[in-house]
Amino acid sequence: MLVSEYWDNDRRAVIRKEKEGFEVDLFKNNYKETRKVHNHSESYAEDVAENFVQGLFDIEEEGSFYGYKEKTDNFDPEVDD
Repeated sequence: MLVSEYWDNDRRAVIRKEKEGFEVDLFKNNYKETRKVHNHSESYAEDVAENFVQGLFDIEEEGSFYGYKEKTDNFDPEVDD
C-alpha cells in the first residue's frame, strides 16, 4: 500500500507499507533501490525518503550493493560506505 511520495529534481522516494513493515523505494536517473525498514516506524521511513531526496545520501547506480539489489535496515553508512 502506498503511504507517501517525495521528490526533488532527479530524485524520488516512495514509501510503501508491506505486510512485513515499511519499505522505501529510491529512484535516481532511472535506477531503483529499495530500503527495507521493517522494524522501524512510519516516521523513520519518512526520514529516509526526505534525506534521500535532499541529497544527504546516494544510491549505487552501477552494479549492486555488496552483491545485493537492496540495502537492509542493518546498513550503517558510517561503517558500510
